[in-house]
Amino acid sequence: MRPGPTVIRKCSACGQLIAEHTIVSGNTFGARFWTDGKRDASMLPDVPWLVKCAHCGAHIWIDEQEQIGEIEPWGPMGTNDAKFKDVGPPATPSLQDYLTTLAKGVLPREKEKYLRLRAWWAGNDGRREKDRAGTMLDEELSNLRSFVQLLDEADENDRIMKAEAMRELGRFAEAEALLTKPFSEELTQAAAIVSDFTRQKIQDVREMKFQ
Repeated sequence: MRPGPTVIRKCSACGQLIAEHTIVSGNTFGARFWTDGKRDASMLPDVPWLVKCAHCGAHIWIDEQEQIGEIEPWGPMGTNDAKFKDVGPPATPSLQDYLTTLAKGVLPREKEKYLRLRAWWAGNDGRREKDRAGTMLDEELSNLRSFVQLLDEADENDRIMKAEAMRELGRFAEAEALLTKPFSEELTQAAAIVSDFTRQKIQDVREMKFQ
């Protein structure tokens, strides 16, 4: 992984500084991939859009916060950089944080889609290992039903995502119908894995093992 500059931003809610770590390049060696589309890769860490201020707990869109400064990863630390050395990163929102943000009102489609996907992932995080499987909460099911309405079946990435969501909702026939449509070579194996779980009527999130 090659880190990019650390961008120092000011929280629009409280005025305190937060550090946004960026990435220039990375790789997926040793990564784990899940049927809901989440990827866990130590060499290509997640870069969240919505974050939680470590100072005041506000839910903020990181790219909309005022940029105060920037620290290059390999350059010498200058006078301005030194005053930012103790500035920490924001926190990753929880399932409830995403649902709270969604409940505040109408959002642009792109932001709503992002929040509903992340809420799905956050809820599934407690079920990703086999010994932690469990039933979704009612609020998770409601979120997932709303999420599928935002997906475009003409887009193959959205289509496989919708099929997975339908599988986790227990709507297996609808999931399988979406998966019978052709996919590009890049997604063929993933679609086959989701289809196999669908035919077995397995409803919980699963890790995908690629050949």
